[in-house]
Amino acid sequence: MKTKFTRNLISIPVILLFSTFLLNAQGSQSKSLQQISRDSLLNVARIIAESAECRVLITVDESGKPHAREMSPFKQEENWVIWLGTRPNSRKTKQIQQNPNVVVYYYETTGKSYVSISGKAKLVNDPVKKTKYWVDAWQTFYPDRDKDYILIEVIPEILEVFSFKYNLYDPATWKPLSVNFTMQ
Repeated sequence: MKTKFTRNLISIPVILLFSTFLLNAQGSQSKSLQQISRDSLLNVARIIAESAECRVLITVDESGKPHAREMSPFKQEENWVIWLGTRPNSRKTKQIQQNPNVVVYYYETTGKSYVSISGKAKLVNDPVKKTKYWVDAWQTFYPDRDKDYILIEVIPEILEVFSFKYNLYDPATWKPLSVNFTMQ
């Protein structure tokens, strides 16, 4: 298991490489997707998501109204699939069953940066996955992991990144940079 210190050491070359890219952009106020590679944008998005103080899952209820709640998603997989844990009878699980469209939102306050992932959610009750995506401290909330705990898997469709820190936005429209996972 990597410690936060180890993860930060691994991230340093990525940050330095990206910072060099930004400094060499010759006075450009912000970057467009044509000026930054998809991989570089996803690397910066990962840095923002991992350092975010606020992490939110947004679902849609039966009347089409969005509902947001802070959650603790596990670290994104390499392909940006996101896993979260909850109770099988929670409001969010019922909403996902009726409408799988969700947003997972990460906000990093210091750099005034966010990553927003729109995608489709599905409920997963696989014992192997539930063991993989488990935190021992949650035993109090889910005394019987088999019955009290279920996973939410979010398959990404669109990822948006907005960052003052990394200068990633359109200054005229404040439009974030984005990656469309459905058009690979």
